Amino acid sequence: MADAITIGSYDRRTAETVQHALRTALADSWLASYSEQIFHICDELIKNALKSNYKFLLIWRYTRERLLEAHPDFSASDADEWLREVFYSGENDLIERHVSRLPARHSLGAELRRLLDLENLFLERVAEGALAPLPPTELYPETGAELGPLYAIKNLARQLQVQVHFRIERSLDQALITVANDSPILEEDFLRIRQVRRKFRTYCEEERVDEFFIENLDTSGGGHGLGYAIMDAILLELNLDPDHSLYLISASRTMVLLALPLTRPAARAL
Repeated sequence: MADAITIGSYDRRTAETVQHALRTALADSWLASYSEQIFHICDELIKNALKSNYKFLLIWRYTRERLLEAHPDFSASDADEWLREVFYSGENDLIERHVSRLPARHSLGAELRRLLDLENLFLERVAEGALAPLPPTELYPETGAELGPLYAIKNLARQLQVQVHFRIERSLDQALITVANDSPILEEDFLRIRQVRRKFRTYCEEERVDEFFIENLDTSGGGHGLGYAIMDAILLELNLDPDHSLYLISASRTMVLLALPLTRPAARAL
């Protein structure tokens, strides 16, 4: 049994679909009593994946502009083909070399937050019925609208086929949930997540969990990592070891695997 959902915009209806898929898949196991907590983890993972895709698309757009300025003989499709070879190469040094040359790199965080604010506005209007989410085959209008910058990024996502994929399936002894996005994660973000998770584990071992969250309230750097600590805290509440339950896999694309045992664990992992 497997459920798969492709996500472009994470509106209320999509969140309800994810929640329903979880409840159905976990219905006859001990995990059914914790479906809300597990949904909280999945919700966080999906939002992180969408945010990561937006950051990647901003980097792609700025790198394309720089490439076309440096090579006037390139068409946009030539540039995109070249960028695909770079960004999906899996070579972190190669990717960083090109990202480090971006004059707008220092402003990426602010532009990303602006896009996320516009996304929230877009979802509010969809919920009110003032806007309708478009099917994957249609483009958003790029000009003359308050949401123009968001629509431009969404159109680029469709052009490059950059989306988020949620999947849940069961084996004989596990529920396996994957959240994958069609963009690579930057090495600096991957390392930040690992560092925060290690730090959180140390605080757990020292029984200083509250101190950890007080010290890490500032997410102005992009928020990468703190959400994973919250997810790890939920897993600990379920007596699961986060290091053996939640895996972040970084390659040419990014995937998070949440592996949950169908048999209730006997004792707290830490």
